[in-house]
Amino acid sequence: MNTNQKDTLIYPLPSRTYFSGGEYEFNGEVDCIVSTYFKNEDALDLLQELWTNFTLSAGKLNIKKSTSLKENEFAITSSAANISFPILESGFEYAIYVNSEGVFVTSNGEKGIIHAFATILQMIEPKNLEVGKEKFAIANCSISDKPAISFRGIHICIFPETTLIFIQKVIRLSGLMKFTHIVIEFWGMIKYDVMSELSWKNAYSKDQIRPLIKEANALGMEVIPMFNHLGHATASRVVYGKHVVLDQNPRRAMLFEPDGWTWCISNPDTVNLLKEVRKELIELCGKGQYFQLGCDEAYTFATCGLCKNTNKLDLLSNYINSLADDLKNYNRRGIIWGDALLDTTKWQSPSYATSRPDQRTHEILDKLDRSLIIDDWQYYITEGKVPTAEYFMEKGFDVILSPWRDLKNICALSKGAQSINAFGFLATTWNTLNESIDLIPIAGDCSWVGDRKKGEIEVDLIRCVAASLQRKLVPVHGVYKDAGWHEDDTKR
Repeated sequence: MNTNQKDTLIYPLPSRTYFSGGEYEFNGEVDCIVSTYFKNEDALDLLQELWTNFTLSAGKLNIKKSTSLKENEFAITSSAANISFPILESGFEYAIYVNSEGVFVTSNGEKGIIHAFATILQMIEPKNLEVGKEKFAIANCSISDKPAISFRGIHICIFPETTLIFIQKVIRLSGLMKFTHIVIEFWGMIKYDVMSELSWKNAYSKDQIRPLIKEANALGMEVIPMFNHLGHATASRVVYGKHVVLDQNPRRAMLFEPDGWTWCISNPDTVNLLKEVRKELIELCGKGQYFQLGCDEAYTFATCGLCKNTNKLDLLSNYINSLADDLKNYNRRGIIWGDALLDTTKWQSPSYATSRPDQRTHEILDKLDRSLIIDDWQYYITEGKVPTAEYFMEKGFDVILSPWRDLKNICALSKGAQSINAFGFLATTWNTLNESIDLIPIAGDCSWVGDRKKGEIEVDLIRCVAASLQRKLVPVHGVYKDAGWHEDDTKR
Protein backbone atom coordinates (compact mmCIF):
# COMPACT_ATOMS: atom_id res chain seq x y z
CA MET A 1 0.00 0.00 0.00
CA ASN A 2 1.26 3.46 -0.87
CA THR A 3 0.63 6.25 1.63
CA ASN A 4 1.40 9.94 1.38
CA GLN A 5 2.44 9.35 -2.25
CA LYS A 6 4.70 12.09 -3.54
CA ASP A 7 4.49 13.08 -7.20
CA THR A 8 7.53 10.98 -8.01
CA LEU A 9 7.15 8.60 -10.95
CA ILE A 10 8.72 5.28 -10.06
CA TYR A 11 8.36 2.16 -12.19
CA PRO A 12 7.61 -0.51 -11.20
CA LEU A 13 5.36 0.90 -8.49
CA PRO A 14 6.85 0.03 -5.07
CA SER A 15 4.74 -2.07 -2.72
CA ARG A 16 4.78 0.47 0.14
CA THR A 17 6.03 4.03 0.20
CA TYR A 18 5.85 6.76 2.81
CA PHE A 19 7.23 10.24 2.15
CA SER A 20 7.95 12.00 5.43
CA GLY A 21 8.83 15.48 4.19
CA GLY A 22 12.22 17.03 3.66
CA GLU A 23 15.03 15.85 1.39
CA TYR A 24 18.51 14.43 1.24
CA GLU A 25 20.43 17.08 -0.69
CA PHE A 26 23.78 16.40 -2.35
CA ASN A 27 26.06 18.08 -4.82
CA GLY A 28 28.19 16.62 -7.57
CA GLU A 29 29.98 13.91 -5.62
CA VAL A 30 28.71 11.32 -3.13
CA ASP A 31 29.94 8.03 -1.70
CA CYS A 32 28.28 4.67 -2.25
CA ILE A 33 29.29 2.34 0.56
CA VAL A 34 28.87 -1.38 -0.10
CA SER A 35 29.96 -4.49 1.70
CA THR A 36 33.21 -6.17 0.75
CA TYR A 37 31.04 -9.26 0.20
CA PHE A 38 29.35 -7.67 -2.83
CA LYS A 39 30.65 -9.72 -5.76
CA ASN A 40 28.98 -8.25 -8.86
CA GLU A 41 31.74 -5.83 -9.81
CA ASP A 42 30.19 -5.24 -13.24
CA ALA A 43 27.07 -4.00 -11.47
CA LEU A 44 29.07 -1.48 -9.44
CA ASP A 45 30.78 -0.17 -12.58
CA LEU A 46 27.47 0.19 -14.41
CA LEU A 47 25.70 1.78 -11.45
CA GLN A 48 28.43 4.40 -11.30
CA GLU A 49 27.83 5.20 -14.96
CA LEU A 50 24.07 5.33 -14.50
CA TRP A 51 24.39 7.61 -11.48
CA THR A 52 26.30 10.09 -13.64
CA ASN A 53 23.64 9.80 -16.35
CA PHE A 54 20.74 10.30 -13.95
CA THR A 55 22.46 13.32 -12.42
CA LEU A 56 22.57 14.72 -15.97
CA SER A 57 26.35 14.31 -16.33
CA ALA A 58 26.96 16.47 -13.23
CA GLY A 59 27.32 13.80 -10.54
CA LYS A 60 29.91 11.25 -9.50
CA LEU A 61 29.39 8.16 -7.36
CA ASN A 62 32.43 6.96 -5.46
CA ILE A 63 32.21 3.24 -4.68
CA LYS A 64 33.72 2.38 -1.31
CA LYS A 65 33.94 -1.14 0.11
CA SER A 66 33.41 -1.58 3.83
CA THR A 67 33.95 -4.56 6.12
CA SER A 68 31.49 -3.12 8.63
CA LEU A 69 28.48 -3.50 6.30
CA LYS A 70 26.57 -6.72 5.92
CA GLU A 71 26.45 -8.13 2.41
CA ASN A 72 22.81 -7.08 2.03
CA GLU A 73 23.37 -3.41 2.94
CA PHE A 74 24.53 -0.32 1.10
CA ALA A 75 24.41 3.42 1.59
CA ILE A 76 24.63 6.58 -0.52
CA THR A 77 25.79 9.44 1.64
CA SER A 78 27.97 12.51 1.78
CA SER A 79 29.02 11.56 5.28
CA ALA A 80 29.52 8.10 6.75
CA ALA A 81 28.96 9.38 10.28
CA ASN A 82 25.25 8.65 10.66
CA ILE A 83 24.36 5.46 8.81
CA SER A 84 20.94 4.04 9.72
CA PHE A 85 19.80 0.96 7.83
CA PRO A 86 16.11 0.07 7.64
CA ILE A 87 14.73 -3.23 8.89
CA LEU A 88 13.80 -5.60 6.08
CA GLU A 89 10.46 -7.21 6.80
CA SER A 90 9.98 -10.89 6.05
CA GLY A 91 9.01 -11.55 2.44
CA PHE A 92 10.26 -8.20 1.11
CA GLU A 93 13.13 -7.87 -1.36
CA TYR A 94 14.50 -4.52 -0.23
CA ALA A 95 13.82 -1.58 2.05
CA ILE A 96 14.95 2.02 1.45
CA TYR A 97 15.23 4.72 4.09
CA VAL A 98 16.09 8.28 3.07
CA ASN A 99 16.80 11.07 5.53
CA SER A 100 18.87 14.25 5.46
CA GLU A 101 22.06 12.19 5.87
CA GLY A 102 21.64 9.93 2.86
CA VAL A 103 20.01 6.87 1.32
CA PHE A 104 20.21 3.56 3.20
CA VAL A 105 19.20 0.14 1.88
CA THR A 106 18.72 -3.31 3.34
CA SER A 107 18.01 -6.12 0.88
CA ASN A 108 17.72 -9.88 0.64
CA GLY A 109 20.78 -10.13 -1.62
CA GLU A 110 22.71 -8.55 -4.47
CA LYS A 111 19.75 -8.49 -6.85
CA GLY A 112 17.76 -6.68 -4.18
CA ILE A 113 20.48 -4.05 -3.97
CA ILE A 114 20.43 -3.59 -7.76
CA HIS A 115 16.64 -3.28 -7.76
CA ALA A 116 16.74 -0.79 -4.90
CA PHE A 117 19.27 1.24 -6.86
CA ALA A 118 16.90 1.21 -9.86
CA THR A 119 14.26 2.81 -7.65
CA ILE A 120 16.68 5.37 -6.22
CA LEU A 121 17.87 6.52 -9.64
CA GLN A 122 14.30 7.43 -10.57
CA MET A 123 13.95 9.53 -7.42
CA ILE A 124 16.83 11.92 -8.17
CA GLU A 125 15.61 15.47 -8.75
CA PRO A 126 17.86 18.29 -9.99
CA LYS A 127 17.83 21.46 -7.89
CA ASN A 128 20.57 23.44 -9.63
CA LEU A 129 22.48 22.58 -12.81
CA GLU A 130 24.64 25.70 -12.99
CA VAL A 131 28.27 24.73 -13.43
CA GLY A 132 30.01 24.68 -10.06
CA LYS A 133 26.72 24.95 -8.16
CA GLU A 134 25.17 21.57 -9.00
CA LYS A 135 22.69 20.31 -6.46
CA PHE A 136 20.30 17.35 -6.41
CA ALA A 137 17.83 15.89 -3.95
CA ILE A 138 16.04 12.67 -3.08
CA ALA A 139 12.87 12.99 -1.04
CA ASN A 140 12.93 11.65 2.52
CA CYS A 141 10.95 8.43 2.55
CA SER A 142 10.60 4.84 3.63
CA ILE A 143 10.03 2.20 0.94
CA SER A 144 9.43 -1.52 1.37
CA ASP A 145 9.21 -3.45 -1.86
CA LYS A 146 8.71 -6.95 -3.21
CA PRO A 147 7.61 -8.50 -6.50
CA ALA A 148 4.31 -10.32 -6.97
CA ILE A 149 5.91 -12.77 -9.45
CA SER A 150 9.41 -14.14 -9.00
CA PHE A 151 10.22 -15.01 -12.65
CA ARG A 152 9.65 -11.78 -14.60
CA GLY A 153 11.00 -11.93 -18.12
CA ILE A 154 10.95 -10.06 -21.37
CA HIS A 155 11.53 -11.52 -24.83
CA ILE A 156 13.28 -9.35 -27.41
CA CYS A 157 14.01 -9.96 -31.08
CA ILE A 158 17.10 -8.76 -32.91
CA PHE A 159 16.29 -8.09 -36.56
CA PRO A 160 18.64 -6.89 -39.34
CA GLU A 161 17.29 -3.40 -38.68
CA THR A 162 18.04 -3.56 -34.92
CA THR A 163 21.04 -1.44 -33.93
CA LEU A 164 23.42 -2.23 -31.09
CA ILE A 165 22.59 0.99 -29.29
CA PHE A 166 18.89 0.12 -29.44
CA ILE A 167 19.61 -3.30 -27.91
CA GLN A 168 21.56 -1.54 -25.17
CA LYS A 169 18.61 0.78 -24.46
CA VAL A 170 16.25 -2.20 -24.25
CA ILE A 171 18.56 -4.12 -21.91
CA ARG A 172 19.16 -1.18 -19.60
CA LEU A 173 15.49 -0.21 -19.48
CA SER A 174 14.54 -3.83 -18.77
CA GLY A 175 17.05 -3.93 -15.92
CA LEU A 176 15.72 -0.67 -14.53
CA MET A 177 12.23 -2.20 -14.61
CA LYS A 178 13.56 -5.07 -12.45
CA PHE A 179 13.07 -7.93 -14.89
CA THR A 180 14.84 -11.09 -13.77
CA HIS A 181 15.25 -12.69 -17.22
CA ILE A 182 15.66 -11.49 -20.78
CA VAL A 183 15.12 -13.87 -23.69
CA ILE A 184 17.18 -12.82 -26.72
CA GLU A 185 16.19 -14.19 -30.11
CA PHE A 186 18.56 -13.49 -32.99
CA TRP A 187 16.62 -13.44 -36.25
CA GLY A 188 19.60 -14.37 -38.40
CA MET A 189 21.60 -11.69 -36.60
CA ILE A 190 24.36 -13.57 -34.79
CA LYS A 191 27.27 -15.21 -36.62
CA TYR A 192 27.55 -18.92 -35.87
CA ASP A 193 30.66 -21.02 -36.23
CA VAL A 194 28.71 -24.12 -37.22
CA MET A 195 27.14 -22.72 -40.42
CA SER A 196 27.57 -19.30 -42.00
CA GLU A 197 24.16 -19.30 -43.74
CA LEU A 198 22.36 -19.21 -40.38
CA SER A 199 23.21 -15.50 -40.35
CA TRP A 200 22.65 -12.61 -42.72
CA LYS A 201 25.80 -10.95 -44.02
CA ASN A 202 25.31 -7.98 -41.69
CA ALA A 203 24.86 -10.14 -38.59
CA TYR A 204 26.64 -9.23 -35.38
CA SER A 205 29.71 -11.05 -34.17
CA LYS A 206 29.68 -12.68 -30.76
CA ASP A 207 32.24 -10.13 -29.59
CA GLN A 208 29.77 -7.35 -30.41
CA ILE A 209 27.02 -9.00 -28.37
CA ARG A 210 29.02 -10.10 -25.31
CA PRO A 211 29.25 -6.59 -23.77
CA LEU A 212 25.45 -6.32 -23.93
CA ILE A 213 25.02 -9.67 -22.20
CA LYS A 214 27.49 -8.47 -19.58
CA GLU A 215 25.32 -5.40 -18.97
CA ALA A 216 22.20 -7.56 -18.59
CA ASN A 217 24.00 -9.68 -15.98
CA ALA A 218 25.23 -6.52 -14.23
CA LEU A 219 21.61 -5.43 -13.86
CA GLY A 220 20.67 -8.74 -12.26
CA MET A 221 19.13 -10.39 -15.32
CA GLU A 222 19.81 -13.87 -16.66
CA VAL A 223 20.05 -13.94 -20.45
CA ILE A 224 18.05 -16.85 -21.89
CA PRO A 225 19.18 -17.84 -25.38
CA MET A 226 16.47 -18.64 -27.92
CA PHE A 227 16.49 -20.49 -31.20
CA ASN A 228 13.44 -21.89 -32.96
CA HIS A 229 13.64 -25.69 -33.14
CA LEU A 230 10.54 -26.46 -35.23
CA GLY A 231 8.52 -23.70 -36.90
CA HIS A 232 9.90 -20.24 -37.71
CA ALA A 233 12.95 -21.94 -39.24
CA THR A 234 13.20 -19.09 -41.75
CA ALA A 235 14.48 -16.65 -39.09
CA SER A 236 12.15 -14.12 -40.68
CA ARG A 237 8.54 -13.12 -40.24
CA VAL A 238 6.25 -15.26 -42.38
CA VAL A 239 4.46 -12.18 -43.75
CA TYR A 240 7.60 -11.08 -45.63
CA GLY A 241 8.75 -14.42 -47.08
CA LYS A 242 12.49 -14.13 -46.37
CA HIS A 243 14.61 -17.16 -45.45
CA VAL A 244 18.01 -16.63 -43.85
CA VAL A 245 19.42 -19.97 -45.05
CA LEU A 246 17.71 -20.69 -48.35
CA ASP A 247 17.97 -17.13 -49.67
CA GLN A 248 21.73 -17.56 -49.33
CA ASN A 249 22.18 -21.23 -50.20
CA PRO A 250 19.24 -23.21 -51.66
CA ARG A 251 21.33 -26.41 -51.47
CA ARG A 252 20.58 -26.46 -47.73
CA ALA A 253 16.92 -27.30 -48.50
CA MET A 254 17.03 -30.82 -47.03
CA LEU A 255 17.35 -29.30 -43.55
CA PHE A 256 13.76 -28.11 -43.81
CA GLU A 257 10.30 -29.25 -44.75
CA PRO A 258 9.52 -28.52 -48.44
CA ASP A 259 8.30 -24.96 -47.87
CA GLY A 260 11.22 -24.04 -45.59
CA TRP A 261 9.11 -22.79 -42.69
CA THR A 262 9.69 -25.84 -40.48
CA TRP A 263 12.86 -27.78 -39.66
CA CYS A 264 12.95 -31.38 -40.89
CA ILE A 265 13.44 -33.20 -37.60
CA SER A 266 13.80 -36.60 -39.31
CA ASN A 267 17.05 -35.45 -40.86
CA PRO A 268 20.04 -36.22 -38.57
CA ASP A 269 21.93 -33.32 -40.16
CA THR A 270 19.22 -30.97 -38.88
CA VAL A 271 19.31 -32.48 -35.40
CA ASN A 272 23.11 -32.22 -35.22
CA LEU A 273 23.10 -28.65 -36.56
CA LEU A 274 20.61 -27.50 -33.94
CA LYS A 275 22.61 -29.20 -31.20
CA GLU A 276 25.67 -27.17 -32.20
CA VAL A 277 23.57 -23.98 -32.33
CA ARG A 278 22.40 -24.58 -28.76
CA LYS A 279 25.99 -25.14 -27.65
CA GLU A 280 27.16 -21.88 -29.23
CA LEU A 281 24.31 -19.81 -27.81
CA ILE A 282 24.77 -21.23 -24.32
CA GLU A 283 28.46 -20.34 -24.46
CA LEU A 284 27.61 -16.84 -25.67
CA CYS A 285 24.91 -16.10 -23.10
CA GLY A 286 26.82 -17.41 -20.10
CA LYS A 287 25.53 -18.91 -16.89
CA GLY A 288 21.84 -19.66 -16.75
CA GLN A 289 19.11 -22.16 -16.08
CA TYR A 290 17.02 -22.07 -19.26
CA PHE A 291 16.93 -22.25 -23.07
CA GLN A 292 13.94 -21.12 -25.15
CA LEU A 293 13.37 -23.76 -27.84
CA GLY A 294 10.41 -22.15 -29.60
CA CYS A 295 8.34 -24.97 -31.20
CA ASP A 296 5.33 -22.74 -31.96
CA GLU A 297 3.33 -22.27 -35.15
CA ALA A 298 4.81 -25.32 -36.93
CA TYR A 299 2.22 -25.07 -39.69
CA THR A 300 4.04 -27.47 -42.03
CA PHE A 301 5.36 -30.02 -39.54
CA ALA A 302 6.12 -33.48 -41.03
CA THR A 303 5.19 -32.74 -44.64
CA CYS A 304 8.31 -34.00 -46.40
CA GLY A 305 8.64 -37.55 -47.71
CA LEU A 306 10.91 -38.52 -44.84
CA CYS A 307 8.72 -37.21 -42.03
CA LYS A 308 5.25 -38.11 -43.27
CA ASN A 309 6.13 -41.79 -43.54
CA THR A 310 6.88 -41.98 -39.81
CA ASN A 311 4.61 -41.92 -36.78
CA LYS A 312 4.47 -38.12 -36.65
CA LEU A 313 3.48 -37.82 -33.01
CA ASP A 314 6.18 -40.20 -31.79
CA LEU A 315 8.65 -38.35 -34.00
CA LEU A 316 7.70 -35.02 -32.41
CA SER A 317 7.54 -36.15 -28.78
CA ASN A 318 10.85 -38.03 -29.04
CA TYR A 319 12.45 -35.00 -30.67
CA ILE A 320 11.32 -32.51 -28.03
CA ASN A 321 12.27 -34.87 -25.20
CA SER A 322 15.73 -35.30 -26.77
CA LEU A 323 16.12 -31.50 -26.65
CA ALA A 324 15.22 -31.53 -22.95
CA ASP A 325 17.74 -34.34 -22.34
CA ASP A 326 20.52 -32.48 -24.12
CA LEU A 327 19.86 -29.33 -22.11
CA LYS A 328 20.19 -31.31 -18.88
CA ASN A 329 23.86 -31.75 -19.81
CA TYR A 330 24.12 -27.97 -19.35
CA ASN A 331 21.97 -28.00 -16.18
CA ARG A 332 19.30 -26.11 -18.09
CA ARG A 333 15.58 -26.52 -18.61
CA GLY A 334 13.97 -26.13 -21.98
CA ILE A 335 11.12 -23.67 -22.50
CA ILE A 336 8.62 -24.31 -25.30
CA TRP A 337 5.64 -22.31 -26.50
CA GLY A 338 2.32 -23.98 -25.69
CA ASP A 339 0.11 -23.28 -28.71
CA ALA A 340 0.87 -26.53 -30.60
CA LEU A 341 -0.07 -28.47 -27.45
CA LEU A 342 -3.60 -27.09 -27.45
CA ASP A 343 -6.38 -28.62 -29.58
CA THR A 344 -8.08 -26.08 -31.84
CA THR A 345 -11.36 -28.00 -31.56
CA LYS A 346 -11.37 -27.71 -27.77
CA TRP A 347 -9.95 -24.29 -27.02
CA GLN A 348 -12.12 -21.51 -28.35
CA SER A 349 -11.68 -17.73 -28.39
CA PRO A 350 -10.26 -15.90 -26.51
CA SER A 351 -7.95 -18.86 -25.81
CA TYR A 352 -5.62 -19.60 -28.70
CA ALA A 353 -4.46 -22.99 -29.99
CA THR A 354 -2.71 -24.22 -33.17
CA SER A 355 -2.97 -28.03 -33.05
CA ARG A 356 -5.20 -28.70 -36.07
CA PRO A 357 -7.19 -31.93 -36.62
CA ASP A 358 -4.80 -32.94 -39.43
CA GLN A 359 -1.77 -32.57 -37.13
CA ARG A 360 -3.05 -33.48 -33.61
CA THR A 361 0.21 -32.27 -32.06
CA HIS A 362 -1.63 -31.69 -28.77
CA GLU A 363 -1.70 -35.46 -28.29
CA ILE A 364 2.01 -35.53 -27.39
CA LEU A 365 1.51 -33.47 -24.21
CA ASP A 366 1.32 -36.43 -21.82
CA LYS A 367 4.53 -37.87 -23.33
CA LEU A 368 6.66 -34.78 -22.75
CA ASP A 369 9.43 -34.49 -20.16
CA ARG A 370 8.14 -32.56 -17.14
CA SER A 371 11.45 -30.71 -16.91
CA LEU A 372 10.15 -28.67 -19.85
CA ILE A 373 8.53 -25.34 -19.03
CA ILE A 374 5.52 -24.42 -21.14
CA ASP A 375 5.26 -20.77 -22.12
CA ASP A 376 1.57 -20.20 -22.71
CA TRP A 377 1.23 -17.22 -25.02
CA GLN A 378 -2.36 -16.02 -24.92
CA TYR A 379 -2.63 -12.68 -26.70
CA TYR A 380 -6.42 -12.34 -26.74
CA ILE A 381 -7.32 -12.88 -23.09
CA THR A 382 -8.05 -9.47 -21.59
CA GLU A 383 -9.91 -10.38 -18.40
CA GLY A 384 -10.69 -13.27 -16.13
CA LYS A 385 -8.82 -16.55 -15.87
CA VAL A 386 -6.25 -18.11 -18.19
CA PRO A 387 -7.68 -21.64 -18.47
CA THR A 388 -4.97 -22.95 -20.79
CA ALA A 389 -2.29 -22.17 -18.20
CA GLU A 390 -4.27 -23.99 -15.53
CA TYR A 391 -4.66 -26.94 -17.90
CA PHE A 392 -0.90 -27.22 -18.43
CA MET A 393 -0.29 -26.94 -14.69
CA GLU A 394 -2.80 -29.71 -14.00
CA LYS A 395 -0.76 -31.84 -16.41
CA GLY A 396 2.29 -31.35 -14.19
CA PHE A 397 4.18 -28.64 -16.06
CA ASP A 398 5.68 -25.40 -14.81
CA VAL A 399 4.00 -22.63 -16.79
CA ILE A 400 4.98 -19.13 -17.87
CA LEU A 401 2.26 -16.75 -19.07
CA SER A 402 3.02 -14.47 -22.02
CA PRO A 403 1.04 -11.43 -23.22
CA TRP A 404 1.86 -9.16 -26.15
CA ARG A 405 1.23 -5.45 -26.69
CA ASP A 406 -2.40 -5.00 -25.61
CA LEU A 407 -2.60 -3.26 -22.24
CA LYS A 408 -5.61 -5.26 -21.05
CA ASN A 409 -3.84 -8.46 -22.11
CA ILE A 410 -0.70 -7.55 -20.14
CA CYS A 411 -2.76 -6.72 -17.04
CA ALA A 412 -4.85 -9.89 -17.31
CA LEU A 413 -1.93 -12.28 -17.71
CA SER A 414 0.20 -10.72 -14.99
CA LYS A 415 -2.75 -10.99 -12.63
CA GLY A 416 -3.41 -14.52 -13.89
CA ALA A 417 0.19 -15.59 -13.28
CA GLN A 418 0.00 -14.29 -9.73
CA SER A 419 -3.43 -15.75 -8.94
CA ILE A 420 -2.58 -19.33 -9.99
CA ASN A 421 1.00 -19.15 -8.70
CA ALA A 422 2.39 -19.84 -12.16
CA PHE A 423 6.11 -20.31 -12.65
CA GLY A 424 6.46 -16.89 -14.21
CA PHE A 425 5.54 -14.11 -16.62
CA LEU A 426 7.27 -13.32 -19.92
CA ALA A 427 6.38 -10.20 -21.89
CA THR A 428 6.77 -10.56 -25.65
CA THR A 429 7.55 -7.68 -27.98
CA TRP A 430 8.26 -9.27 -31.39
CA ASN A 431 8.35 -6.65 -34.17
CA THR A 432 6.70 -3.89 -32.13
CA LEU A 433 9.47 -2.88 -29.73
CA ASN A 434 11.00 -0.27 -32.03
CA GLU A 435 7.64 1.50 -32.05
CA SER A 436 6.37 0.82 -28.54
CA ILE A 437 9.22 0.71 -26.06
CA ASP A 438 6.69 1.65 -23.40
CA LEU A 439 5.84 -2.07 -23.40
CA ILE A 440 8.88 -2.52 -21.17
CA PRO A 441 7.82 -0.29 -18.22
CA ILE A 442 4.19 -1.40 -18.57
CA ALA A 443 5.06 -5.10 -18.45
CA GLY A 444 7.69 -4.54 -15.78
CA ASP A 445 5.22 -2.66 -13.62
CA CYS A 446 2.41 -5.17 -14.09
CA SER A 447 4.55 -8.22 -13.36
CA TRP A 448 6.09 -6.58 -10.29
CA VAL A 449 2.77 -5.40 -8.88
CA GLY A 450 0.76 -8.40 -10.07
CA ASP A 451 -2.79 -7.11 -9.86
CA ARG A 452 -2.65 -3.99 -12.01
CA LYS A 453 -5.79 -2.70 -13.70
CA LYS A 454 -5.93 -0.98 -17.08
CA GLY A 455 -7.42 2.17 -15.56
CA GLU A 456 -4.42 2.54 -13.25
CA ILE A 457 -1.96 2.80 -16.15
CA GLU A 458 -1.68 5.93 -18.27
CA VAL A 459 -0.01 4.80 -21.49
CA ASP A 460 0.87 8.28 -22.73
CA LEU A 461 2.39 9.11 -19.36
CA ILE A 462 4.45 5.90 -19.39
CA ARG A 463 5.60 6.65 -22.94
CA CYS A 464 6.89 10.03 -21.75
CA VAL A 465 8.59 8.37 -18.78
CA ALA A 466 10.13 5.74 -21.06
CA ALA A 467 11.56 8.47 -23.28
CA SER A 468 13.00 10.29 -20.29
CA LEU A 469 14.53 7.13 -18.85
CA GLN A 470 16.15 5.94 -22.07
CA ARG A 471 17.77 9.36 -22.54
CA LYS A 472 19.45 8.88 -19.17
CA LEU A 473 20.17 5.20 -19.54
CA VAL A 474 21.94 5.59 -22.88
CA PRO A 475 22.78 9.21 -23.79
CA VAL A 476 23.13 9.69 -27.57
CA HIS A 477 25.03 12.99 -27.48
CA GLY A 478 22.96 14.64 -30.18
CA VAL A 479 23.08 11.85 -32.79
CA TYR A 480 19.61 11.82 -34.36
CA LYS A 481 19.66 8.24 -35.67
CA ASP A 482 20.47 6.98 -32.16
CA ALA A 483 17.82 9.07 -30.39
CA GLY A 484 14.53 7.63 -29.21
CA TRP A 485 13.50 4.17 -30.33
CA HIS A 486 12.45 4.56 -33.96
CA GLU A 487 14.66 5.47 -36.89
CA ASP A 488 11.97 7.45 -38.72
CA ASP A 489 9.93 10.23 -37.10
CA THR A 490 7.37 10.07 -39.93
CA LYS A 491 6.20 6.54 -39.08
CA ARG A 492 3.83 7.46 -36.26
